[in-house]
Order: sequence, then C-alpha cells, then structure tokens
Amino acid sequence: MIGAGRAGQARIRALEASARARLAGVVTRSDDLAALLADPAVDAVIVCTPNLLHAAQASQALAAGKHVAVEFPLAAGAAEARRLLGQARTRGCVLHEEHIELLSPSQAALRARARELGAPRSGSVRFSGDASGWIGDPRLAGSPALGALGRLHRLVDLFGSAELRAARLEPGTVRRLELELGFAGGGTVTLCEERGPGLARATEWSIECERGRLVTPPPEPPGALFARDLDWFLDRIERGRESYVSDARVLELLELVGAIEQRLC
Repeated sequence: MIGAGRAGQARIRALEASARARLAGVVTRSDDLAALLADPAVDAVIVCTPNLLHAAQASQALAAGKHVAVEFPLAAGAAEARRLLGQARTRGCVLHEEHIELLSPSQAALRARARELGAPRSGSVRFSGDASGWIGDPRLAGSPALGALGRLHRLVDLFGSAELRAARLEPGTVRRLELELGFAGGGTVTLCEERGPGLARATEWSIECERGRLVTPPPEPPGALFARDLDWFLDRIERGRESYVSDARVLELLELVGAIEQRLC
C-alpha cells in the first residue's frame, strides 16, 4: 500500500479482511517505496496518494514488474494515462483504475432508473465537498476539472459519451465550477461543483429524461465497496477478468477533463 490516508486506511481494512491477499506493508516515503518494489515477494501495489502523485508511483511500480491498482484519477491527463497503459501492456502487468462510486448502490439505482427513463433532455447535478487537506492544494489535487472527474464519470456511465458545451470557474473561498455537457443521445446536463472548507459532501440529481425525471436516489448503506474493488483487482490478476472501467473510458474521461481545462484557460 502506498499512502495511508482515509482511502488507504479503508484499503488496509479490506486487505486485512481478505482471504485472497496479504498486506505486505504500507509505505509513505519514496525510499521505503524503493525497498518495497525490490522485494520479490510483493506481487501488487495499491496507490492511495494525492492525485498528482499517482502516475509517477504507478509507473515506478510497473517498472518493477508489479500489478498496480490506482485510486482515480489514473493520471492528470490522457497522454500520461496512455503511456501508463502502454507500459502495463509491455510489462504484462494489470493496471487497474479504481472508481468505487460506480460500484455503489446509489449508482446502481441511478443506472436502473436511467434505463427506464431514456436519454436526458435537461437538468443538473450539484456536488459539494470539503477543500481541507491536500484536496484543496492544486499542486497535489490537480485542476478543478480533474477534481470533477468522479461526477463526470458517473454521468457518462449513465448516458454515454459527453462533449463540453460551456465551462465557467468562479474562484474564491468556495470555488464553483459549472459545466454544460451535451450527450450523444441528445440533451444537456449542467454539472455544478462547489468546494470549500468544511462543506458537507453531497450530490443532488435532477435530470429530465425522455420518460420522466431522474432524481437523487434514497440513501443506502454503501456496502463494502473497497472490498468489492479489491476482489475485482484480484480477479483481473488471477483470472483475467475485464475491468469495470475500460481503458477506453479512462482515456475518454481524461480527454474530457483536458477539454475543460483548455476552455477555462
């Protein structure tokens, strides 16, 4: 395990409960990482560090011949992600991007409802989240567009490929990013993201579709999402299972992030 923050601690608990894998160690410094990667008994590495550290650490682990799971985002941009995916293929290693929100009961409920309602026509998704710690530091978290990747991924999972129509960023103590997205099946959705110190994490859905409105699903227990992702990663290593996030989707979303960044510049 590289990193031992909130996500790292959840990963550690999942590993300790797993009958399929053993936690060999947790590292937080580069010299410790070099020692870990030199250990032939270590088969795989999970990267749970701030966003802009992911690509370099994943590449270092792949170069050592280790399978790698990475908390999303895999990289800061599509070109960097493409290099990592190519490196994994060359080394014969699994490179697995995690996105546990896609495994959540909430997303499952939205996905089932979206199938019933059809293509979007108009509406919004509103997200708020804390900006304390590294997530509020662009040198570690990356751009506001990269920070929106989670909601972008959930929308594309529901409605298919999206293109950027408009983007606006309002800096300040509470940073507000507003994106207008058009979907291949028609319709537009506005994604509003607000981050500020102490803001409660929440996501609200209100999208008018062909046959009704898609709204925020009722709260459900999240279940053991990190354990599910871990099992998926192990299945990819041991059984060749396809990922629930395809390489093509990883690149598509990072290209969308790049388009947002370019528009905001």
